[in-house]
Amino acid sequence: MIIKCENLEKISEYVKKENHLVTLDKIVAIDYPFLDADNKFTILSVPSYSEKKNNIIFVCGDTYLFTQERINVEDGKFKSQLKNKYGASTISIFLLLKSIMKNYAQEFMIIRAELDELDLNPNIDMIESNGRRIRKLTDRVEALLQVALQLKEREIEDFNTKIISFDYEVLQTEIRYWLERCRNNTYRIASLRTKSEMKANADLNATIKKLTVITTFLSIISIVVNVPGTIGAIFGIPALSDAYFNAHTKSLVITLIATTLISILLGLVYWRTIGLKTPKTKI
Repeated sequence: MIIKCENLEKISEYVKKENHLVTLDKIVAIDYPFLDADNKFTILSVPSYSEKKNNIIFVCGDTYLFTQERINVEDGKFKSQLKNKYGASTISIFLLLKSIMKNYAQEFMIIRAELDELDLNPNIDMIESNGRRIRKLTDRVEALLQVALQLKEREIEDFNTKIISFDYEVLQTEIRYWLERCRNNTYRIASLRTKSEMKANADLNATIKKLTVITTFLSIISIVVNVPGTIGAIFGIPALSDAYFNAHTKSLVITLIATTLISILLGLVYWRTIGLKTPKTKI
């Protein structure tokens, strides 16, 4: 008998009715794939990445209960296997593992797309957020692979891998493939952190360059502003003016103007050398 149920409380009632010492609430609280089996029952709990509820299959004798509406045990591909002993429970568990792996793969593609965007425009906060997500996903895929290996190695009675040997090997290979991709992108996070630091340093250098330009501009302005003050100071002191500059007033003014113009020209040359507009830094 196969019972599809989205309500965990109903399954818990059935488990208590059969006097099995299994607390589903505690099992559901586990955030990673979980497997337990003995000669009386088999229980498999696998969390989806984005969903808060766990997907549970509880096998007891000829009764199979599970909270996973996407599983279709009567799928035409496995109709012949269902006729075998423990065929229904085997196919149920296999399809659950396959469905969850698909869920993890979809989440991986979402994270990878965001990492591709961060590769073009690094942002340390987003990098750290995606780093936590990819580590969580990697841990779950590792746990899923461990459960898949346990199901085969422990030779659980309710799960007969011989009737789906080829499909099960393909599933294990697929899990290993996605696990390797998750690990590779975990290393990619470190590369993105370095790129973000390089961008931050480039932005800091650009800011310093702008401050240098502003300082140069203010220096040039101060020189121009000081010319009238210098002239006024010289001619405002009678003794100094009469003794040294009365006979050479025109030369003094020309000299001051010339030195001011030279200062302005040198300032403009320096200004153009460092550039008024800071070019966009490409990382």
